[in-house]
Amino acid sequence: MRKVWAFAVIAVVALASLAIAQQAGARRPTLHEDLPPDTDPTTSPMIGDTGGGGAPAAFAAGDKVLPKPTLDHPDKAQQKGEPVLGGGGFEADRKTSMTPDGNTGPDSTLHYNSVFNPDVLPFKRMSAFDGIADNYSLKIDRTALVEVPVVGSSNDPSRDRFWGSVLVQLSPNKDVPLPSVAPDMRILSYEIKPKVALKFEKDGADNFYVRSDESSASGTYRLVFLADADAGYFAPSLPKARYTPLTLGVPADLRPRVPAEIRKEAQRTLDKLGIDETMELGRVFNTMVAYFRAFEPKQITASSGNIYRDLCDTQAGVCRHRAFAFMITANALGIPTRFVENEAHAFVEVWFPERRWQRIDLGGAALRMEVTGADDKTLHRPRADDPFAKPPEYKQNYTQLEGDIKGLTQQQIADKRRPLDQAPASGQFGAHGGGGGSGSGSGGLADATDPARITPDPNLPTVRQDPGKPTPLLDVTLVDPTAYRGDTIHIEGRVHVGQQSLANHPVDVYIAPSGKHGANSLPLGRVVTAADGTFRQDFAVPAQLDLKTYEIYLSTPEDAKYNAALSED
Repeated sequence: MRKVWAFAVIAVVALASLAIAQQAGARRPTLHEDLPPDTDPTTSPMIGDTGGGGAPAAFAAGDKVLPKPTLDHPDKAQQKGEPVLGGGGFEADRKTSMTPDGNTGPDSTLHYNSVFNPDVLPFKRMSAFDGIADNYSLKIDRTALVEVPVVGSSNDPSRDRFWGSVLVQLSPNKDVPLPSVAPDMRILSYEIKPKVALKFEKDGADNFYVRSDESSASGTYRLVFLADADAGYFAPSLPKARYTPLTLGVPADLRPRVPAEIRKEAQRTLDKLGIDETMELGRVFNTMVAYFRAFEPKQITASSGNIYRDLCDTQAGVCRHRAFAFMITANALGIPTRFVENEAHAFVEVWFPERRWQRIDLGGAALRMEVTGADDKTLHRPRADDPFAKPPEYKQNYTQLEGDIKGLTQQQIADKRRPLDQAPASGQFGAHGGGGGSGSGSGGLADATDPARITPDPNLPTVRQDPGKPTPLLDVTLVDPTAYRGDTIHIEGRVHVGQQSLANHPVDVYIAPSGKHGANSLPLGRVVTAADGTFRQDFAVPAQLDLKTYEIYLSTPEDAKYNAALSED
């Protein structure tokens, strides 16, 4: 099988090409160089977009391509012990209230089930609370549900995209808790097996739910959905304008309601920190974050009977204690704050003008964390680093992927830790890091010198390969013999290891002058292989190409299972 395929780019009409074009009903090419403008092919992160609201085959996330999760049969997943939402169980339940406990020593082993790609580990939203009761328990203030519409494909560059894959136990008219990545998460599309119509909803604290009103809906289903969320939620910062807690302009439905006695206790904490509501927001917030991030996992030796008072006075506790005490204090100051948790972690969401809801991690303390379901996934990379104080007690914990983390590869952790100037954020695509071209299903590429990617250009550094991983073989199986600048060219190929075809494998397609061994190559786009390891795609021919013969090269990036690979010269 040929690994590289040559073809000609022409500007005049060849007889064979003209005959084919007329037979297909295409427009007749002109004899002169009246070329269309060189448009940017990287305007969409979607790859193989089906249109009409359907899910794409994959989408670009930074320098990676994330294929659509397999819509496997629920029975197979249950045999592997995957949690079933709506069926009960530690990793599948949503709490309706939260009561703080006095066990402030270190946690032992935390268990986290990954359902998103890129994975927001350990910040999956399962239970969010925005209300405070007289006895310090937390609750959902507005439990009425509102429908979340399925909005179709979105290329909004200000939002990050995610695949979700869960098992749900449905019965007619039953609301099943659904994890989310952010309060403003939008459902772009979904598929479910067995097939049934769904409705998505959320409550006043932005807890998400899924349901079916069909009378036939009964049993366990595999739900795969495509979602997006405001990128600013994952990259917290202060608003640009100058505010104080008194001048935030909080909308009426978000104004904190704190019982009078609890407000008095919170004021004691604010006085201890030297904070009042007339101070500049940046100073206030950084002081609070620094204080609650400095909590330590230790037992409270002399309890006063007031759990909030004990936590704040001793700075004792793990993630749930830090988040609880911070929520009480911030709400008492007039800053809307929620307590959010999942089976492994608790954190807070804070509302600022201009910024809306933002995720603020206060850290935690555990001996180890075990992650399930993260195989072959990438970890989400926010677009900016957390700018707030990071005391030593915060830096060395599992939310920073420090310590004994099971279920993640060293490559996944290393990719997550790469500085933003070395690898793009997950939400970036196109010229800023992968993506593009939903019309033909092609994808734009990241910087060709990215160390996580290989190109056919022999003038660029080579990529080291792991001897413990297999290296795929890349075959170019078909290319149009001629093409017009500014038009499209049809290319087909296959990815395999021996006789095994690689499905859902990203492939970068390059064009290079013939006989140059890949030198001066240009990216045409990115595709994802089908179940049989093949791809068939039309790519835009760059309008700036000279009129000559070119060759097609394929490459694939390294992942957790396979080395990066390049089609042979």
